[in-house]
Amino acid sequence: MERLDRILSQAGFCSRKDALRYARKGLVKVNGVVVRRSDEKIDEDSRIEIDGVLLEPHRLMVCMMNKPQGFVTSTSDDRSRTVMELLPEGMLRQGIVPVGRLDKDTEGLLLFTNDGDLHHRLISPKHGVSKVYYVEHDGDVTDSDVQRALDGIVLKDGSLCRSAVITALGDGRSTIEIHEGMYHQVRRMYAALGHHVNFLRRIQVGPLALGDLPSGEVRELTAEEMKGLN
Repeated sequence: MERLDRILSQAGFCSRKDALRYARKGLVKVNGVVVRRSDEKIDEDSRIEIDGVLLEPHRLMVCMMNKPQGFVTSTSDDRSRTVMELLPEGMLRQGIVPVGRLDKDTEGLLLFTNDGDLHHRLISPKHGVSKVYYVEHDGDVTDSDVQRALDGIVLKDGSLCRSAVITALGDGRSTIEIHEGMYHQVRRMYAALGHHVNFLRRIQVGPLALGDLPSGEVRELTAEEMKGLN
């Protein structure tokens, strides 16, 4: 048995203070019966509704989004729209947050999770999870550029990038695979090679590929995809 307000808080539905307010207004039902005390102890497997909305049990969740341009990767921002605005209410209530960042002008694969251990593993330089980007840029990538990326590009501020794999696609297009996540890293790497980036899309993180997920859409990973992350 557990207090109602604690169950609602742990599920990420609302604060304990809000739980008290909902209960006093008669908006909370447990197994179809109105409960007016937020400190009432109930079975954690009970069916709980708040103002007609069924409470989803808290569970570990990993989702992928095809982030559009124009959104910042942040949980809040006073000046720009954030990727959190694109998440369905049910996912928001599970407390998922972005894994790493994509800058405002970059689109593509962005992961979200409420699993702290997985979040750390995916962004930690120690684990070196690969990230693949599709890039459109001024000029064509040369064999020399490919070799410089393999050797580790030195950025204009003196930072040394880890070995990266660039694959030339012709007509000012290429892909790059990196294993770290410095600020604006891909754009800065191409600038160091003399190529201005005009378009950037992340298409893969570790074993997860963006596929044909529409821009702005988000979905939970499949069981098979989850196995690939563990």
